[in-house]
Amino acid sequence: MTNKKILIAIMTLLLFTVSVDTTYAFGKKKNQKPAVQAVTVSEDYTNDVHSVFSLNDCIDIAIKHNPAIRASFYNEDVYKSKIGQAWANFFPAISASVDVSRSGNRYNKEIPPTYRRSQYSTMGYVPNVSAEMMLFDFGKTKATADMAKRMYEGQKENTKENINTIIYDIKSTYYNILFAQAQVQVYEDTVKDYELQLNQAWGFYKYGTKPKLDVVTAEYNLGKAKLNLVKARNILEVAQVQLSKIMGIPEYTNYELSDQMTLKKYGVTVEEAIEKAMEVRPELLAAKKNVDAAKMNLRATRREFTPDIGIFGSFGNGIGNDYNVRSSQFGVGLNYSGLNILRLKKQVDEAKASYNMSKAQYEDVKDNVYFNVKKNYMDLETAREAIVIAKLALDEAKEQYRQVTGRYKAGVGDAIELKDGENTYLNARLDFYNSMLNYNVIAANLEREIGLPLVFSDELILKITKEDL
Repeated sequence: MTNKKILIAIMTLLLFTVSVDTTYAFGKKKNQKPAVQAVTVSEDYTNDVHSVFSLNDCIDIAIKHNPAIRASFYNEDVYKSKIGQAWANFFPAISASVDVSRSGNRYNKEIPPTYRRSQYSTMGYVPNVSAEMMLFDFGKTKATADMAKRMYEGQKENTKENINTIIYDIKSTYYNILFAQAQVQVYEDTVKDYELQLNQAWGFYKYGTKPKLDVVTAEYNLGKAKLNLVKARNILEVAQVQLSKIMGIPEYTNYELSDQMTLKKYGVTVEEAIEKAMEVRPELLAAKKNVDAAKMNLRATRREFTPDIGIFGSFGNGIGNDYNVRSSQFGVGLNYSGLNILRLKKQVDEAKASYNMSKAQYEDVKDNVYFNVKKNYMDLETAREAIVIAKLALDEAKEQYRQVTGRYKAGVGDAIELKDGENTYLNARLDFYNSMLNYNVIAANLEREIGLPLVFSDELILKITKEDL
């Protein structure tokens, strides 16, 4: 083969490397549609505009704007690039250099002229280009690429788990805001009731039917109710700021919520919940991918003792009076690089230990998923029963408050009895709202543990109206 043909072969190889379609890898076309695509922030929320958000609206906004979710998407891209980096071992490695030098002769003046030759100097340079490409490495690169692929798939499951957790945070905070709103309403009603009772106490005191102690007691009750109202409003504002933060729009607070806490029963058994969690829970699937990645790493490490088979070629062309020399090289080589049997043995031991550790971690995650699903399901059943009991207690407290209020208006009751009735009714209302909050938050947590939303049934835990509260 002539030098010119060798140069043409090397340049053709280089051009092929540059022009190769990146959507292909060794004859197999990759999926051009990304599994998870990062979402950029495209909407600006300012407090000049009022919004009404449903629970689903808050979840959609969080998926678009929450920086932790975007970071997970970008982290997926990092792991995806590692797959290509592993396969890059089969692509040519290019080297190029240029050597520039100057040479010449100068003779001592003491040499007779007849023995002197003409003095000269010359400038020249020698450009060199070379390329080498691995043809076969006994499966080392494939095992490394498979490991990178499993890690990428595991990171995709981690992204789903992050989204799963943020959805739970959205739901939990959303329901806490609804509870805080109900709490504010309770204390506003309490303030109105105590204002009315204060006016009644003053009236009774003026006519001499009640002592001034009733007036002082009513004033104290009113002051305490106003303080509780201030605290409740502060809790509401903090919860709203927290929801804005989770959604990824922390400065936006000019919105209201449209949904209410549900009292529907969930149509799923504990066995179905556990079975579904074992199938789709992202944390569990990510742990399984980590086991697969560790297995691929062990396979790649065991193959490190094998050599690499590749081709290589180079071409150089000197330019200058004494540098006009062409050189070329082309061949196939078998290469061992840095073979150390003891080091390889210890690396295999490390990879084997990592594989066993990842299997143990997978079993631990699996056990935790089973326990958490079952625990949250039982907690959900307890919370459902607590709503019914809290409603019965609320009905009794409401009837008691109606009676003591009537007695006080009729002049036969005292302020202490009235205060006890008011406190009992207030606490019963808050307990009922809190029981609904617990039910909804536990249901959201059960959804997080399963990895999928629960299915509602048509049956209600109980039917309530605004007058019932």
